[in-house]
Amino acid sequence: KLLFFHAPKSSELPREMMTSSCSCHTLVYALIFSVFQLFLQKLSGEKLPYHSFQPPFEDVDATGDKIVPHWRTSGSTVVNKNFIRLTPDRQSKKGALWSRRALGVPDFSSILKFRISGQGKNFFGDGLALWITHTAFYNEGDLHGSEEKFFGVAIVFDTFKNTENLAAHRDVTVLVNDGQKTYDMMIEDSHDVVGCNTNIRYHAERGDFSVNDATRAKIVINGTSLIIQMDPRNKGDWMDCVKVDNLGLSEGWARSAYIGLTATTGQLADNHDVLSLQSYSDEKVMEMEEVALNDATPSLVLKNPASMEESISQLTTAINDLAKKLDTMDHHVEHKLVDVYDHIKTIVGKLEHKEENSEERIAMLETLVQKTVGQSVHPRLSSIETQMHGVVDRKFTNIEQALDRKLNNIVDEKTQVLQKSASSMQSWHIPFLLLLLLVIGAGVAMWLFYQKIRKMHLL
Repeated sequence: KLLFFHAPKSSELPREMMTSSCSCHTLVYALIFSVFQLFLQKLSGEKLPYHSFQPPFEDVDATGDKIVPHWRTSGSTVVNKNFIRLTPDRQSKKGALWSRRALGVPDFSSILKFRISGQGKNFFGDGLALWITHTAFYNEGDLHGSEEKFFGVAIVFDTFKNTENLAAHRDVTVLVNDGQKTYDMMIEDSHDVVGCNTNIRYHAERGDFSVNDATRAKIVINGTSLIIQMDPRNKGDWMDCVKVDNLGLSEGWARSAYIGLTATTGQLADNHDVLSLQSYSDEKVMEMEEVALNDATPSLVLKNPASMEESISQLTTAINDLAKKLDTMDHHVEHKLVDVYDHIKTIVGKLEHKEENSEERIAMLETLVQKTVGQSVHPRLSSIETQMHGVVDRKFTNIEQALDRKLNNIVDEKTQVLQKSASSMQSWHIPFLLLLLLVIGAGVAMWLFYQKIRKMHLL
């Protein structure tokens, strides 16, 4: 990311330059800088640009998300400025980064720089894998995020020791497949499993944890042979890990191979970050460039410069060292911010999940209430209604009976009165008739007496 260089000593410069003005010194250093750049460009001429990347990652796609040119991201992968996070320290995540182009060379070498870290002290997982296969597109699977039947080589950096396959576990495992084998077939004989054990995981809660913590893996493929070296603590202490003379694959198989990176988490989790990948078609070029970059590592020394040239050299070194520290600080801040963002995202996700669960529970309660109302309230209302009908019917019946009794009583009383009246009326009818007969008889007698007297000419 930074180009570091040392100015030459004053004794190495021509005498004319030593006695010239400051502008001449500036021109000399500019010339040295240009020559050094051309030297690095020559060294990196064998670099595979479509299969290499390093920070800062500044490119973005149409949606505004950061991308790695010539690579595809999948799953939970997020590209940040200083690193690529395949999975966060969260459960059940899968992420992938897959090259868009085939290697196109029969032999190549790569240096992968990555960091596996997390909050878990004793329980963590699952791991990260580097794939060199004929698979042109990432296919999700159960073998560290990818499919188990592939053609090529998979290098697995495994941090979880599965008790079911404990005998076959290696911290770094090489899997070779011709496209027909399953994972169980590849590790069937645990003694034949190729790999090595080394500590490749960092505990993020340690007080000495830093974003400079990383692990490097050097992979060299020449035809059908494979060599892997590990630098577990990114200190330049390389250890031999794997050497396979014959992979059992066809000659030139790497020409059609793609490079992929995957990581997964299950019930246990970790951050799986990829920092850089440098790929070359020539192992010697890779070694020379690594040496050149190591030699260019600056050291801050500003002590009694003997000449202007030494002063400028020390100042340049100090500026480069300061720039490197600023990059480290930028990386550290971004790492922390990504962790905070992921933590907030997880909390929001949990809250949303709880909200969904609450809504589901509310809906279930509403359904239960409706069901309870339908099963208990409605029958009870029907029962009450039936009871009310019965009570009302009885009330009306009682009222009707009471009215009938009262009407019958009134009718009986009236009948009795009428009967009494009728009986009282029948008690004076006979005397009246007798009296009437007497009156009539008296009238007739007087009428007869009158006629008799008249005949007697007394009137």
